[in-house]
Formats: sequence, C-alpha cells, structure tokens
Amino acid sequence: MTTTPGTVTTKGAPDPAAPARRHVLEHAYLPVMTLRESALANNTAVMQAYVERHGLLFAPHMKTHMAPALAARQIAAGAWGVTVASVQQAMVAWEHGIHRIVVANEVLDPTGLAWLASRRAADPDADFLCWVDSPAGVEAGRAAQDAVDGDLHVVVEVGFPGGRTGVRTAQQARDLAQLAHDRGLSLRGVAGYEGGLPDVHAARAYVEGVLAVAAAVRPLVEAPRALLSMGGSAWFDGVVDAVATRPDDLDVLLRSGASLTHDDGFYAERTPFGRHPDEGSLLAAIEVWGRVTSCPEPGLALVAVGKRDISFDEGLPVVRSVRSVRHVGPGGAAGVVPVAHDPEAVTVTRLDDQHCYLALADGAPELTPGDVVVFGISHPCTVFDKWRQVTVIDDDETVLDTIATWF
Repeated sequence: MTTTPGTVTTKGAPDPAAPARRHVLEHAYLPVMTLRESALANNTAVMQAYVERHGLLFAPHMKTHMAPALAARQIAAGAWGVTVASVQQAMVAWEHGIHRIVVANEVLDPTGLAWLASRRAADPDADFLCWVDSPAGVEAGRAAQDAVDGDLHVVVEVGFPGGRTGVRTAQQARDLAQLAHDRGLSLRGVAGYEGGLPDVHAARAYVEGVLAVAAAVRPLVEAPRALLSMGGSAWFDGVVDAVATRPDDLDVLLRSGASLTHDDGFYAERTPFGRHPDEGSLLAAIEVWGRVTSCPEPGLALVAVGKRDISFDEGLPVVRSVRSVRHVGPGGAAGVVPVAHDPEAVTVTRLDDQHCYLALADGAPELTPGDVVVFGISHPCTVFDKWRQVTVIDDDETVLDTIATWF
C-alpha cells in the first residue's frame, strides 16, 4: 500500500485530515533526545515473547524511563505490571492507572509504607509488593500495616557477599521469612538481583541458591502461588537456566528494564540476545541530537551536548551519524545531508556540562558549525532522567509523538 509522504497513517490508511509530519530537525530545539518507534516496537515484542516462551512473568523496571506511556505500551503487550525503586515512583505508576507494582527495595519510611499498605483498600484488584532484608524492615512494615489497618505484601531479598542489598545467607533469609510471617505481614516469596555479578555463570549459580531459598520458605507463603523475582538486563538468560526446574507453584517474575530501549554500549555488549541470537535481538532506540558549535582546530569539533543531556556513567556516547546542514534553494532553506563516516574516525573523548569533544581522525568528514551529530548512548537509565519530554520518531525521522517523563 502506498501512502503520501507526510501523512499520518491509522491502521495502515492515510488520514487526509492529519497535518503533515515534520522532520525532527524542523520540529525540535536541539539538543533533543529521540526514541525510534520501530526499535521500541521490536524490543517490546521480542522481550514479551521471550518471557512467555520461558514461562515467566514480566514487570519491567519503570525507573529506567519513568514514562507512563512507555510502561503502558509494555503492559498492553502482556507485561504483568511494573517494577519501581521507590514509593514516589510507585505513586507515579498508580496515578497513571498501573496497579500491579513491585517496589524493588526495602521501604523504611513510615509514610511511604502506610501508603503501600493501604493500596488494596483503595483498589481490591491491586497487587503491590515491596522487599524486606532486615528485622527493622519487618517491624516498620508491621507498624505501617497497623497504622492504616492495611495489608503489606513483602518478599525477602536475598543478596550475595560484596553485592548490593539483601540478606547474605540462606539461613538469614529463612529466619527473616519466618519473622515476616509471624509478625503478620503477607509473605509472597523471595527476590534478588543478579545484575551486579561479573558474568552469566555467576548469575546462574546465585539464582540457583535463591531458588533453593524460595523452596525452603514456601510453607510460609499462604498465597496459592509463591514468587521468585529477579531482574537485571545483562544476565537474565542465567535466570532462565537456573529456574528451568522450578516447582510448579512458583512464579518467576523478571524485572529487566533496559530491554525496552537497549543501547549502543553497556547492554549492547552484555545482552543475553547476543549469546542466544535464536531468541531474537534488541535494537538501540535512543538517540541524542546536537549541533556542532565550534571547530577551533584541526581534528577537534565541539557539539552542544553534555553531561546535562546524555549518559556517561557506563561509557561515553558513540557517534551514530553525522548530518551536514547546508542552506539550499532561493529561500535559503536548510538541507540535511547524511555524511558517510567510519565510526572509528569520529569519536567522543570527553564531556563537559554542556559540551561534547569530538576527535576527528584522518579521513573523517569535515565538520562545520551548524552540522548535526546524532549520538547513541550507553546505559538508558541515566539519559532519561535528563529529559522531561522525549520525542518519538519514525524511521524517516519524522516526529510521531512527544512523551513525558516523571522524575
């Protein structure tokens, strides 16, 4: 089917009443962060198919993007709910109609705990979970539950030596589960985080240990099904392997959040789909666009993109493409011409707050102030939090939508 360029299509048909779509460079003030719709659609489908194929539940970590529109997309595709890192993030999800939420942290704030414990009274169909990893967490949960005559559902977090949070031994986990049960909290199971381990083999061994804890505390879980939750975006194939022989009455809930947008760095190097290409593949959806503002000496160009605009904690950005902007036509309109380049010839060497330093090797395209550089990123979590609005674009780089983030 042929459509007229510049029209918006609905269910495959052009809408003649719709305004012509504009290219992102005509629409946006630079710098701008964009998401490729085709990559979002691919990644949503690939990840949901993966968890369903392996019999898992999926609650992707919303803290990655804090964009209710993106969370709603994943839930529409079949996700159980979302994961968040704090009560404040849970409130954002709740206010946007998402009422199945995992708070993947121990909560000790009395006000926040009271809000969590009151959710089932506000919506009987809601399902809220938070973690405990200490007797203090259990006692705080009990106090909050009493304060609102509520019901707090918890899972015991099992960590590993040298890791992040969570009890360190199986015996500590069993003791804490018994305490939570005895103090009248609704124990639902156990959880952990394998993403901090060095490789998939270590992740599998760790998850096998957490699975053994889940089996040991199962008699304390009064719900028809117990829960085991895991969830980085790097080693979740180790999770799948470790839980292959799980009990029939145990649900495994995966929380991997970076899979929706993927990246061109940290996760591109570690994604399980790189180790298992037969399972599918993810596409990098995030780009940050900026203009060259200075070319002060040979081999150096400065772009108006910096630490305020782009992630840098897990690797510097990479140059995905260069657009040469030249004024053409009698009206002086700007024409945008893609410039072929060797990725090794144009590299990011440094970021300041508002500047990106590009090193131009021999053979690199000649850059001119006003040209546009499109960057890929490493680590999605720390680019979304720099933007309150994100532009969604089609593969022809016309603007489809603008979505809000709620940080």
